[in-house]
Amino acid sequence: MTFQRVGTRRLTVETPSHPTVFLSFHTKPNNDPFVRLQQSTHSPLPFSPKLAIHPSKMAQRVTLRTRNPYNTKSNRRRVIKTPGGKLRYLHINKLPTAPKCGDCHVALPGVKALRPREYANVSKRHKTVQRAYGGSRCANCVRTRVIRAFLVEEAKIVKNVIKAQAKAAAK
Repeated sequence: MTFQRVGTRRLTVETPSHPTVFLSFHTKPNNDPFVRLQQSTHSPLPFSPKLAIHPSKMAQRVTLRTRNPYNTKSNRRRVIKTPGGKLRYLHINKLPTAPKCGDCHVALPGVKALRPREYANVSKRHKTVQRAYGGSRCANCVRTRVIRAFLVEEAKIVKNVIKAQAKAAAK
């Protein structure tokens, strides 16, 4: 597609399927510009008087709904269209992150992901799991802690037994 300016108010458009089409820029009585397609004599494009390209309206202004004008992480917003057809800012809240295990840093299953202040408004069953270290450590880490504590105690007992045997052998 090639564009070629013809005069100050006329533009020639050539495409492979339509050799020459003229776009004429006119003004209405109220001085609003609009574009009219005019077919050249050797163009196969059927000309329709309804085919007039009007410039789009000016962009609708959107005003802030809060007093914070800065583009920060806590002041993110998105433009939405209301049912009445107006554009408006929608302030987006931060996404919640799930609590993590203190040992392996995996998100704790069974604990709701909420913003910190929202934990005050939910019941205890949403914040913990019914287990030792529930809501603080995941099940695998609790299992390894229990096994490690058991093995440490067993090692102490074995150490004391060996010490007692060595003492008895020395007598």
